[in-house]
Amino acid sequence: MAILSILVIIAILLCQVIAMPQQVPLKLLFSGPQDIADTWGKLHFGATSLERMEEVPHPGFEVSCCVPRDDGVWDIYGLILDEEPISIEGQTYNKWRIIHATTRDAISFNDIETVYDSPPGEWTFNHAMAYNPEAREFLLLKLNIDRSGFRYMAFFSKDGRNWTENPGNPLFYDGDAISLFWSPKLHRYVLTSKSFQNTAQPKHLPDHGGIYRRVLSIRSSVDGRHWEPSDSIDDVWNRDGRWKPLPDELLTLPDEQDPPDLEFYSGNGFWYHDRSYMMVLNYAATRLAPGKHGPQMDTEWWVAREGLDWERPFREVNALGNAFPGYARITHNPLLIDGRLLFRFPHHLVGMKEDRISFVGARTNGEFSTLAFEMPEADLYLNAAVPSPDKPLAGNQAYLMAALLDEAGQVIPGYEFEKCLIQNADQIDLPLLWEGKSAAELAGQTVRLRFYLRSANIYAVTGRVKPAN
Repeated sequence: MAILSILVIIAILLCQVIAMPQQVPLKLLFSGPQDIADTWGKLHFGATSLERMEEVPHPGFEVSCCVPRDDGVWDIYGLILDEEPISIEGQTYNKWRIIHATTRDAISFNDIETVYDSPPGEWTFNHAMAYNPEAREFLLLKLNIDRSGFRYMAFFSKDGRNWTENPGNPLFYDGDAISLFWSPKLHRYVLTSKSFQNTAQPKHLPDHGGIYRRVLSIRSSVDGRHWEPSDSIDDVWNRDGRWKPLPDELLTLPDEQDPPDLEFYSGNGFWYHDRSYMMVLNYAATRLAPGKHGPQMDTEWWVAREGLDWERPFREVNALGNAFPGYARITHNPLLIDGRLLFRFPHHLVGMKEDRISFVGARTNGEFSTLAFEMPEADLYLNAAVPSPDKPLAGNQAYLMAALLDEAGQVIPGYEFEKCLIQNADQIDLPLLWEGKSAAELAGQTVRLRFYLRSANIYAVTGRVKPAN
């Protein structure tokens, strides 16, 4: 009986350990005023453009979803639309395949295999895939065409290998450019679709799409089977004379700060640590191509704390930068490999340094405190550029100092800002030390960092255990 009791106690303890939520490593990101407090001076928030890293071999498929493993390997899922048409009773159809592969560097792909062959149909290549870690389930949304428009078809898999079509298909009808991610704050999938607005006045410059302005619709779903809102665009091509777009209250529209002819061609969102970012492709028709498809203009970083209420603080930054001269859309969530945030295009790897999508900076002297956090049993590291990349001539004028404050906002003795000075550095892992002393000795205490900076950008603060030599 004693042995049995001990085994029962051990089992209970193991269950409690398994049930305990995993501690999220400390990471503080900066994309808006909600991320800082007690400011002084003129601080600004900015975003970083993607860069073309290197030319790479075509993987043979379009990357759709990337899932990291604990061993540094990434599971990669993608799609191929078969080029050979299929004729059935005089009707032409096509097929597509889901591909699984692995990678360690986002350049070479291994163990490439087909894990699903679609039935024949009038499929477009438009698709989006995401993984729900709570249900341990993959969702693929694939578009199929019928007389009414683009039918949103859902496919599910528990292991990424065995896929089944949702018996409730189609989910709804909407536009043809889509993206999908899982929001751990909402506990929901978030879907962004290109949609159309039936404005009171037709577009000033109609194009190949007619008089209707392209905008975004954003939906969410707990399970991928039932969506809010569930409304559909009716007769998207107006073939039957019953065209009906979504009501404006269900759409994300350009605002008064935008040019009157700006349109949102697509929005590709993803979750990143504790918030979501979206790369939105802007568009406007042109008199140089009357009645035709105009050139896409640029891309814009948007940010949302949970995935639905999007802010546009970085309108002047082209998210794709000089990575591409024209139209391009990301099709998957980023990979984090060797300190880089990466996206895979057919023949190019594009990205930036890890955690650098957005930042807080100051042109002249500025000050702010972070939000309060519990000091982990780890060293603190700073992701920063001193001077900022757009102020290369600042030289010795640029600086960054840091103090550590307690719950009452008082400087903790030994952690004064004079003891932590950083100059002429541009790294994702600058050690935050106070005359060589780590803040790890304060583990468990509620603290804030207070930064003093000039001509510098701060991208992130992280806490992690120093690797053993």
